[in-house]
Amino acid sequence: MTAGSTLAAPPPLGTPSMVHLSGELDLHTAAGLEPALAELADSRRELVIDLSDVTFCDSSGINLFLRLHHRCAAASGRLRLCRVPRRVALVFRMFRFHHVVPCTFV
Repeated sequence: MTAGSTLAAPPPLGTPSMVHLSGELDLHTAAGLEPALAELADSRRELVIDLSDVTFCDSSGINLFLRLHHRCAAASGRLRLCRVPRRVALVFRMFRFHHVVPCTFV
C-alpha cells in the first residue's frame, strides 16, 4: 500500500493548510510526499496534517515530519499533526516525538 494525500487549493493567507494522509508512511512513500508538503511548509502559514487514515509510520515518516517542522519554523509557520491513530501514536510516543511536534491523538 502506498501513502496517499489530499491537497486542496491553498487557503487564504492566515488560515491553515490542511492535508489528509492515508496508507503507509515509510521510506518510499515519505520521499514521494515531501516535495508537495515542503512547498506548503515554506508558505508561512500553519500546516495541519491529518493522519487518521495512516496505517503505518516508521522512522522515515518521523524524519519527514521533523524536516517539515523545521521548514515551517524557518518560515515563521507551524506544523501540527492531528487525529494520530493508536498504532502510529505508539511509535511517536516511543521516540517522544510528540514533545517536539504538536500532535493530537485519536
